[in-house]
Amino acid sequence: MIKMKSPVLIIFILLVSFNAIAQQPKPLLSLADSSLHVFVGGKIRTTMLMSNKRTFPSGTAFLLLPKDATGEESSFDLNSRSSSLYFALDGPKVGDFKMSGMMFFMLTSNVTSETYGILPSLLYVDLKNDHWRFAFGQQMDVFAERIPNMIDSYFALASSGCAGNSSRGQIRAERYFSVGKKGKFSLTAAASEPITSYFSPDLRNNTADNGMPNVEWAAKYSSGKDAAAWVPYDNLELAVSGVSGSYRVFKNDINGNNIRVNHPQVFGIAGEYAFRFGKRFGIQGEVYNGKALGNYAATIFQTTKGDFDKEIRSTGFWTELAFYWKKSLQTRVGYGQDKCNESDLMGLGIFQNSTLFGNLIWDINQSFQIGAEVSYKQTDYLAPLKNNQGITAMLMAQYKF
Repeated sequence: MIKMKSPVLIIFILLVSFNAIAQQPKPLLSLADSSLHVFVGGKIRTTMLMSNKRTFPSGTAFLLLPKDATGEESSFDLNSRSSSLYFALDGPKVGDFKMSGMMFFMLTSNVTSETYGILPSLLYVDLKNDHWRFAFGQQMDVFAERIPNMIDSYFALASSGCAGNSSRGQIRAERYFSVGKKGKFSLTAAASEPITSYFSPDLRNNTADNGMPNVEWAAKYSSGKDAAAWVPYDNLELAVSGVSGSYRVFKNDINGNNIRVNHPQVFGIAGEYAFRFGKRFGIQGEVYNGKALGNYAATIFQTTKGDFDKEIRSTGFWTELAFYWKKSLQTRVGYGQDKCNESDLMGLGIFQNSTLFGNLIWDINQSFQIGAEVSYKQTDYLAPLKNNQGITAMLMAQYKF
């Protein structure tokens, strides 16, 4: 991980890279294999968050912290941590397959940190033809892949009903089928990294994989694109997806002697949808159910509880309405909710989290975008922690190259 001491340095590097490309109308890289093309792009994105209640983490409102008895709960954050840089590789051909690759980096150390750095989000290579796609590397979850269009690209209703959308090491295979003149049906299966190993400072509670990958799958149908539509959905999009797996938790005593080994089971299933009515109006969303899904941005980031690591069960959903005033000006209004099984929390934890939001996003031109969003959040805790409700407002300016 590379730590940046100042956001000015990040912006300077991105601007220098952009100017170099703009001044030289030649390929970014000169390679011996002329069939391989490399493209570079990115965005400089600045966001400002104002809230009458403290959010977690600061500047990204996954949830609200418990109500503070002091009443001094307002917060403010201004940063460019959601800026990014990508490199896309296209070619060469391998038999009947076209080879390509993607390297996508977020300019932050991680999504809950206020520091700058380099976070590799996508690093993969794929082989694709009209019927198959094989990919390996760091990729987005196959499980519950749909995401709302919000100002905060980190948040996107994670812990408020939107599961998945994290990235992890993965090997996947996809099969495509044509349905009618424009329709498309696909099946996807993947083996993915189950969990990041963790060793507590006192070595009493250690987490590791179970010797096997998680299995993710999806079946998707889309009816075909309409070039005249402003909303970027097909007339109909439907999908069902799932994930299953397990990992190990080693419970040791104070002397490092093992007491027991627990094997939490991970399971999730999700249904996703999108509809478009004319060229201006659309609806999308998802619903999920599962257990121990904290590693998949669900269950309000809670996974297990107690000495025996009992899995926390949860359900969640979100829906979003899209309306385009014109091709470059859109409004999104949505609601999402995550709810855990109260008995699984064993008397302490976050029971429910929800977000209602509305925004206005304007593409001034192909490079520059601005937006504003207002949301109402409610986070419910089990006693003795106090529930909290609040309003957040976010402004965004983005330069894309």
